This record gives sequence, structure tokens and C-alpha cells, in this order.
Amino acid sequence: MSPVGAIDFGGTKTVVAVVARDGAVIRRIRFATPVRPSPAQAVAAIAAAWRRLAEGLPDRDRPAQAGLAAPGPYDPRTGVLRRAFDWDWRDVPLASMVAAAIGLPVAMDNDVHACCLAEMRFGAAAGCRDFAWIQFSTGVGGGLVCDGRLVPGASGMAGEVGHLVLEEDGPGCPCGRRGCVEALCSGPAIVRRHALRSGGRPLPGVEGRGAPATAQDVFEAAARGDPEAREVVDAVVRDVGRALAAVVNLVDPALLVLGGGVTESLQPRLADIETVMRERVIGGGSRRVNLVRTALGADAALLGAATLAAAEGGA
Repeated sequence: MSPVGAIDFGGTKTVVAVVARDGAVIRRIRFATPVRPSPAQAVAAIAAAWRRLAEGLPDRDRPAQAGLAAPGPYDPRTGVLRRAFDWDWRDVPLASMVAAAIGLPVAMDNDVHACCLAEMRFGAAAGCRDFAWIQFSTGVGGGLVCDGRLVPGASGMAGEVGHLVLEEDGPGCPCGRRGCVEALCSGPAIVRRHALRSGGRPLPGVEGRGAPATAQDVFEAAARGDPEAREVVDAVVRDVGRALAAVVNLVDPALLVLGGGVTESLQPRLADIETVMRERVIGGGSRRVNLVRTALGADAALLGAATLAAAEGGA
């Protein structure tokens, strides 16, 4: 069967690719997502990359349909991206806009739902009928699979783990509330927490390099013994564990799959996160739930987009 197109449209980077039905990436182009783009600017950037991707493709590798994974709540009934918090988008018909720009039918879902589908088809959740996929990255999101089916919810917003409130008087969140998981545990939030705790003191090695600090810088400083960075990482470990416990208590998954760049940095502390989670889960240590990192790495959303396209094409 012919391959499919896949588009992972993210807050900081975008990937367009041609993907075989077995998940092998045939060709890809990655580029930085424009800063605070309008919908039209974002679609133009995707279309330009798609044209470059298609140049010289043999006929056998030309897709007949594409999938799109994008951040924010998506309503599958209307085909509308309801919100994109980082850019203050509301009610954008992104799938139809991209379809018109690249000349292919486009199946869409939000990025974390797409990651769920990919993990179920290609990754750590293969064969698991009840799991949650939670991403800690530029933002924080989640998706739920119950009895082998993705659960979109009544309006496509099921699994919004990032907007569980952990601290009523906590830091502001892009959603407009305070103290959400995203406002405490996303990459930008971790940088802000360090700046507040250190009184604005630059992280070692960051000053003068010409690029802003990242969450990875905070984790690296903590590993080197920086006291404020260690306090921030300890707080993030606690908050991630609390958020996971809420998910387990609510939907009773057999498996929690964690993805995203912040999760990569948290890898040495996963055992600590699991301890915090089990302390707060009903049933505690007797609860049968496993905590793992995604098996798909940074390609989870891309392969999810490919899975969406393959389903649209009947595969």
C-alpha cells in the first residue's frame, strides 16, 4: 500500500514527512514553527515545507492522504481546532486549511490524541486496552484509551491533564487559570520557576550564549548541584507525581506512557515520580499500573499523524 503524509505541527517545531504503513519514515523535513504565527502564516509554512518534501519523490512514495497532529483541543465533529493556547487561536478550521494548501485530504486530531494512536499501533501500549499517554513538553497534555478505544470526550477535550489545577494560587497558565499542571511542569514553566526561586540569577553556562534558558538547562544545573535548580526539579517531580495520581484515580489505566522533552530530562527521576504517584493513588502499591516512557521518542506525534491518515485511507 502507498505511504501516507504526516504533519506534526508543534509549538516550537514542525515536521512534515512521508511515512510507510509500517511506521518507517521515508522522508522528512523539520523546521522551526514561526513565532506566534497567525493560522494563515502557519499553514503557509507547512505548505512550503510540503512542496520541498514532495520534490523528486518517486510515484510509489507519493501519498494520497495526510494526517495532521496539532496542539490544543480539537473538535472532530466540526473539524475545528478550538484553542491553541500558545498563540491565542480560537475555532480555526486547520485541517481544511492545510488540505487546501497541500492538495490532499487531511485527517486531524490534537497532538496527544495522535500520540495515543501511535503508541497503541507501534509503541509501548501495543496490546494494552486501557492506558493514558501524557506529554510534558512546551505544554502538557494527555490522551486516554479505554477498552481499546481513544476517548475524545463530548467535545474532543478529554484527557486535558495539563489543566488540572494543583495550586489554586499558583502561577498563571496560558488557559487563563492559575496553578495548572502546565503552569508548573511544562518546559517554559520550569524555567520560570527557577528564575523566581533564584531571584533571576542566570543558570550556569547560559549567560552570554545568545539563547534563552531551557528546562534542560535547569535539569543539567540540578545534576551539577545548583541548589535552586535542585529545588525546582524536586518540586516538578512532586507535581508530576500528583498529576499522574489524579489520572490513575479517575480512569484506572493499566499503563501510563510519558512523552515529551521534559520527560526525557525527568528520566533519572521516574522512580521518584512513581513513588509520589503511588503515595496518592487509592490502593497505593497494590494498584496495578505501570509507568513507562514512550517507545517512539520524538516521533510519537508524527507517527500518530500517519496513523490518522492511514485510518482515513482504510488501512
